[in-house]
Amino acid sequence: MKDALTITETEDPYGVRIIDDIQGVQTQLRLPSRAAIESCSTDHFTFPVDRAVRLDATEVRVPHLVNVIVRNADADVVVEAANRKRAETECGSYTVEITSLSIVTYLHVEGRLVITDDGGERVIEALDTDHVRLGVRSRHEYPAATVTTTEDPIDVMRALSTLGSALKTTSAERSWPSLRGHPPLIEFGDRFDRPSSLRDREHTTTLELPPEYEYVFPAASLAYYLDAEVRPGDAPRLLLDDSVHELDSERGYETAVHRTLKQVFLLDCVTRTEGYYPVELNVRERLEERLDLDFADLYDRSAGNRLAAYLDVPFDAVADEIPTWKQTADVAPRADHVEYLPFLAADLALVRCPPTRRPTEAETPVVLADFFRSGGRSVAESNVWRESGRAEPTRRNRDDDMAERVIGVPPSETIEHTWIGDGYPLAASKPTIAACKRRLAAKPSGSIRVAVVSNSPEMRAENDVSEYYGLRELVEFDVALYEDLTREELADLFATELDFVHYVGHVDAEGVQCADGFLDTGTLDAVGTRAFVLNACNSYEQGMRLVRAGAIAGVVTASKVGNEPATRIGRTTARLLNSGFSLAGVLDIVGRTTVTGQQYGVVGDAQLALTDNRAGTPISMDLTRVAADRYAVALWGYPTPRVPLGTLYTPYIAQNERRYLNSGRISEFVVTHSELEEFLALERFPVMYEGVLYWSDRLLNGGIDDVLNRE
Repeated sequence: MKDALTITETEDPYGVRIIDDIQGVQTQLRLPSRAAIESCSTDHFTFPVDRAVRLDATEVRVPHLVNVIVRNADADVVVEAANRKRAETECGSYTVEITSLSIVTYLHVEGRLVITDDGGERVIEALDTDHVRLGVRSRHEYPAATVTTTEDPIDVMRALSTLGSALKTTSAERSWPSLRGHPPLIEFGDRFDRPSSLRDREHTTTLELPPEYEYVFPAASLAYYLDAEVRPGDAPRLLLDDSVHELDSERGYETAVHRTLKQVFLLDCVTRTEGYYPVELNVRERLEERLDLDFADLYDRSAGNRLAAYLDVPFDAVADEIPTWKQTADVAPRADHVEYLPFLAADLALVRCPPTRRPTEAETPVVLADFFRSGGRSVAESNVWRESGRAEPTRRNRDDDMAERVIGVPPSETIEHTWIGDGYPLAASKPTIAACKRRLAAKPSGSIRVAVVSNSPEMRAENDVSEYYGLRELVEFDVALYEDLTREELADLFATELDFVHYVGHVDAEGVQCADGFLDTGTLDAVGTRAFVLNACNSYEQGMRLVRAGAIAGVVTASKVGNEPATRIGRTTARLLNSGFSLAGVLDIVGRTTVTGQQYGVVGDAQLALTDNRAGTPISMDLTRVAADRYAVALWGYPTPRVPLGTLYTPYIAQNERRYLNSGRISEFVVTHSELEEFLALERFPVMYEGVLYWSDRLLNGGIDDVLNRE
């Protein structure tokens, strides 16, 4: 991992650039002048680092707001600077943790520290010394092992028993993403086998299940998070130190498993504030008012004893404080889907096994009448799924060229929805095992290469998406715009090692529109681009063929889409990707903000993100005016593989210093006009106001009141 990290000097402005080749991300720190960089020992730091250098500098600037935590040699927190707070220390030996960066970053200082905010930049000044040490660690996690299983459910249960081996601890600290490694991969063979390092392991608890896929699949995330031994039993239950927790209820087995995972995870997040990060966590304050739990005592208990205490708490007592979960995965209970379980467990997904049924043609309500991307024909078809999961009065989708039929999927209450089964789901993602593995593979660093392809004169308005890619400070983009490519030229472009291709044009049964005909992506021998958008009618099958040929993921449609709303969605997609959202996060935003957006989906691994978010977790805002100079601001978080469930988020809004869990609705704040302006200036993010989607930079640059009153 050390070789994957490089630290180089920059001159305009002066500073250092830290590049992680594996993750394909970078971080920049600024210095007041040129400083010599010299490799040094990693032993100076309180926590492990992969690479360290000495900097002949005494001031380090982070070019945006971050929290800073200062620890002594015993790893105890001495001071913390949150939001715009100032902090300083006496002379001593300190490790300074700079949070929310895409690469784990520490400074080691022998001297005195003064930490301030300077116009939205974090300044760390070391006094009584002539240098600081910089230590960095990659956030990348790759499965350390592969387990072989047969299709026998009992062998699959043995494979699930190995997932928790990736945890770096079974204490409450496991709720930190950095302490949850990626579970071992699973593959099929003639007999069950596992590496010697995974044999004779002791487990913290035992999970008994009937040996059937319908019971085994939904337990994957819980087995991983608890590091449980999974073994056959007559009824689903958890065996604790001195008690039994039944995993069946009036709501059913799957609900019981999901509730158990959520409750344990939430209480771990609260209990861990007694450990390395004694932060002011909002949810702890709220739970302490209603629960008779001693979190300091819980932190020191054994894993089994602590788990028993958690599960003694009624679920209804904590239900409203559980963060909106990241992902629901509907997985058909078949042997060929076993290999997906480690990827779902790594994301702590809520796995469900829907009743096996033959996919049917989607019944779709008549809600659109527009010029559609179908050679100029005007139709009035759209796919919209209400919260109940039932469709309005319908007409049939007559696209007979779709190799897999569009299906309705059960509703979910999570941010993301994954479908692993036959057919193509609307407003959800459909992965492949190969795509999931590709996302974990190493990626060379460098500028983010984006190609925007416009192959239809009627859709030139969407060409301006090329302006949205690269609309970021501190991140290098290389954006190229192409028009009217031929089949050969488009095939060559897809074969090129690009980060993203944004295609605008038509798709029909023959393939993707080009200047000299249509390119069937199924004829491509290999695809080098990592991800793509095919913003065209019925692009699902062509997109899936790109994934099968080598892409990781892409945004596609499953029906005809209106020309003008599709252009808006294309622009929104570009801006969201530029702001660090994953493809799954993009899908959630466009699906919630537009009717047409619910006709889009993702093929391949929807966890892919084009870049990282400067503030850590990507967010959106719901904005409401409550008085002449007062606004209610509700913030929503969107976890990604770089900032998974369990990450903390600090809204740098007004004087807030509280921390929040980063998934779903974070909190609501009432702020003044000037406080809102300060927050909008920190990062580009989507803002919903009276049902209309805006962007923070547009509101700020156009004048908040002027933009909102005008539109």
